[in-house]
Amino acid sequence: MRKLHFILIAVLPLAILVSCVERSAKYKELQSQLDSVKAAEDSASARVEEVFSILNEVENGLRNIREAENIISFQTSSSSELTSSKREQLTNDISAIRETIDKYKEQIKELRKNNNLQSAQLNRRLESISAELEEKTILVSELQQQIKEKDAQIRIKTKQIASLDQTVSNLRSDIVGLSRETELQKETIEAQEELLHTAYYIIGTRKELIESGILSKGGLFKSSQLSAEADKSAFVRIDIREIRNISLNAQKIKILSAHPTGTYSIDTESSGSKVLRISSSSAFWEQTRYLVIQTR
Repeated sequence: MRKLHFILIAVLPLAILVSCVERSAKYKELQSQLDSVKAAEDSASARVEEVFSILNEVENGLRNIREAENIISFQTSSSSELTSSKREQLTNDISAIRETIDKYKEQIKELRKNNNLQSAQLNRRLESISAELEEKTILVSELQQQIKEKDAQIRIKTKQIASLDQTVSNLRSDIVGLSRETELQKETIEAQEELLHTAYYIIGTRKELIESGILSKGGLFKSSQLSAEADKSAFVRIDIREIRNISLNAQKIKILSAHPTGTYSIDTESSGSKVLRISSSSAFWEQTRYLVIQTR
């Protein structure tokens, strides 16, 4: 009991002393400083975590951009033409990459401005990321320029194709016109050739020739040309290249139309009928293409 009393007597002054220290202004000041240091340490730690989180995000984003740029670079540099939908997709992809790069550059700019962390490693990462972002900015500009150049090439080719289409259309029209013209010329030539080699003949008695308008009522045949009253349907149409002999079916005949002597002959067949044989076709038909033969 005496021992316990002694301990109480020894501890009691110490407790009183500690209580007095805690209530003192110096102690409170030191505690406040300690709390401030701890708060600053916590703030710095949070800031470091935020900075490295941003850097990790940017670096991961750059990794994705590298993968995307390889695909886009291949497509824009490919010799094959870009379709309208593909070109639109590439343009949108490149715009999205540029927006992402601009966002990352702004984040790095803010980190540099607010960076109170004196870390060589952090500064090296900032420098490296900034340099790559600048490279990517240049690359995106080059890709956009390539898209513009391809668009310009496509516009030129489109105009060339339209011009060629028009040329082909004009040529087709010309060919159709020429074909029609050729056909008309062919028809004209055939008609002229037919006319050139066409002749007519008629064989009949005096009465029949008068009725057909070949002879006048007085029995005169005055011209190598037919009169206006002549019934041309009464004539037989022939091709002078093919017809050289004309059967007269009569004993007595008289050629009324004008044909040069020596260009024909009148022969008698075994049956007694007469046959007109033309020896020189061109000369025989030179003065007239109408052969008029009167039978008796």
